[in-house]
Amino acid sequence: MTRHGRLPGVLVPSRLLGSPTQRPPAASGLHASALGHPGHPATTPTLLIAMFDNSGSVVTPGGTDPTSNRFAEVDAAFSLVARHGTRRELGAVLHFDTPSRGDVPPLPLQRRNLPRLRAGLRLPHGDAGCSVLGPSLTRATALADAHPDHATTLVVLSDFLLLDDDPAKAMTDLAAFPGDVHAVVLGNAVPASRFASPISVTPITRDARPGAVARALLRSLTTHRPGSAIPGEPP
Repeated sequence: MTRHGRLPGVLVPSRLLGSPTQRPPAASGLHASALGHPGHPATTPTLLIAMFDNSGSVVTPGGTDPTSNRFAEVDAAFSLVARHGTRRELGAVLHFDTPSRGDVPPLPLQRRNLPRLRAGLRLPHGDAGCSVLGPSLTRATALADAHPDHATTLVVLSDFLLLDDDPAKAMTDLAAFPGDVHAVVLGNAVPASRFASPISVTPITRDARPGAVARALLRSLTTHRPGSAIPGEPP
């Protein structure tokens, strides 16, 4: 990505190999057009909350995303929508560690706000990298409640190896979120059957093709955008 918010011609692969990093890796390996068409601005207000699990089972060398490619691919999806975004379409970033220095409050998905959103798309300095969903889910719910006129979607990027005191309750609370919920499951340790309706599930396995995370997020970003088209997704 350029610092002015333009999508480059390529984007990082989703291969889950490498070593930890504090910054999204340089984009390489996939042409931006492969992500799809973002459609036209939503006619109703929307809010997309991207929530990141930065626990050891995700970010360490043997984890499900040790090179932080999920951050770069979320950046790509945000940037594609922001090309023609409006003030009615908001994006926010949360991390499992709450409060987190990496959290970014809801901002219009427009080019001028991409630098602020990108500030949250990296491993936050000083966070422990917890596997506890509950506190960040409470924060996401508060954001949704503060925007009652927005159609809200929560996208959780995690391996879902949760260490909440009551993991089953955390998953039940996730299903009860006041909006749509999209679980982007990193790795294959947790089967899709573990997720209660109406949670939408996208598995990102170790052999996932480049852009898989970006397309998963773009699907949620464009739910309310007419004319959107994403490869491999129904119209």
